Amino acid sequence: MREMRAPKKKRTAEKLRAWRASLMRSRNHQLGIVYAPDEKSAEAAAMAEFKIREDMRRRLVVRPNDE
Repeated sequence: MREMRAPKKKRTAEKLRAWRASLMRSRNHQLGIVYAPDEKSAEAAAMAEFKIREDMRRRLVVRPNDE
């Protein structure tokens, strides 16, 4: 008989942080909140979720949502 392996662990909600995404314009334009483990992946998630073009990436700001 084959031995059963333990299931692979997936990233859980505890490891994900909330990040506030906004676009810099004459005033900051709040886009919303994305969940990611770090700032770089939060930026990628925000670009995908809010359909931000590559040329607007430099205007994208993601900050931890510590409320």
